[in-house]
Amino acid sequence: MKIKKIIAAIAAGAIAVSMMAINAFASTVTLNSDYTGAWSQSAFIPKSELTAIGGDVKVTLHITPKAPLIGTVNSVFGPMDANWTRLTDELTSDTAVRKEDGMIIVNSTLAEDTVSFVISSATIDNLTDDGLAFQINDMIITSADLEAGAPEGAMRTVNEEQSGPMIQEGKTYEEVTGGAASTDAASTDDAAPASDGETTSTTTGNVPAAAMVSVMAVAGAAAVASRKRQG
Repeated sequence: MKIKKIIAAIAAGAIAVSMMAINAFASTVTLNSDYTGAWSQSAFIPKSELTAIGGDVKVTLHITPKAPLIGTVNSVFGPMDANWTRLTDELTSDTAVRKEDGMIIVNSTLAEDTVSFVISSATIDNLTDDGLAFQINDMIITSADLEAGAPEGAMRTVNEEQSGPMIQEGKTYEEVTGGAASTDAASTDDAAPASDGETTSTTTGNVPAAAMVSVMAVAGAAAVASRKRQG
């Protein structure tokens, strides 16, 4: 095989390893399988799981709405730390919709809804080792997918009246607001009993950067050898 073909093959391998390294920085954390109660605390996404991704992290929650025995379903959740400090204002999302009190809306008409947001590395650093939890109502957060992320837009905001049709009828943000721009609102905390929960992680694995570097190094050495032969 000619040296040029060898270099091309090594370069292709380096690109493949590079793509693997990018795509492999992801994990799934299992949260709750049972409902922990109205306005209760979910299980935690451990801080170690968030820091393992590195930098800003995109979190995608898998959520099962749960209708109450009495009353209208009000499936909402509020991201918080171990001290019950609401963190909604520190998150960004191009898709999630929040209420003015900082609670994020879940569509209760779906058997499973997903809500995604990005948490910055600075916010992650300020968490205790417990990590990130959620105050929940009329829902179960079953798991969270974690991957490398980048800041998104400010989360869109609706008022209490607008939130009802989104939660209970599956209406979109545009349908209840006419596409109006979101407004900034300070989040508030609601006192509620904390629930016990365990988390388990299924990590897809991170390809070491050293592997990619070694492949690139071999490619560079081959290129140098080729130049010497041609000189």
